Amino acid sequence: MQNFSSQEKYLIANTLNCWPVMLQGHSVLIDLRNETSVAGIIDVADGHMTCELSNVVFIDRNGGQHPFDNFVVRNRMIRQIHIPTDIDVEQELRQAMERGVLRRRRVDGGNTKRTFKQKRAEVRHKETLAMITQQRSDKEQPKE
Repeated sequence: MQNFSSQEKYLIANTLNCWPVMLQGHSVLIDLRNETSVAGIIDVADGHMTCELSNVVFIDRNGGQHPFDNFVVRNRMIRQIHIPTDIDVEQELRQAMERGVLRRRRVDGGNTKRTFKQKRAEVRHKETLAMITQQRSDKEQPKE
């Protein structure tokens, strides 16, 4: 288990920065901002979305493929992470939301009220889940 800083824990629990952490051990395709891509297995990811991958194939702009044993992708270079089709996105997000900072209660008996940021993050998580559910139901409905 990795040791995350308090800022990383907050980002993982309250933003979509949780995806690289949840995808550790899975094979993914990451599109980079410079029009290149990296395909490999995420070994380590932090709360800022910096990813260390193994068994990597780097795909350049011209479609050339270059194999690497290890590759590090900095968070600011990530444009998009393609989530594998065998992962249920809705279920994973629900689990991440349930175990996140939004549900945490202080052990020391301090103030247990949620802050405005926590409330707003929970609302945004719920909106994202509703959008995913709506898109899924639209795909499943037969077209006329």
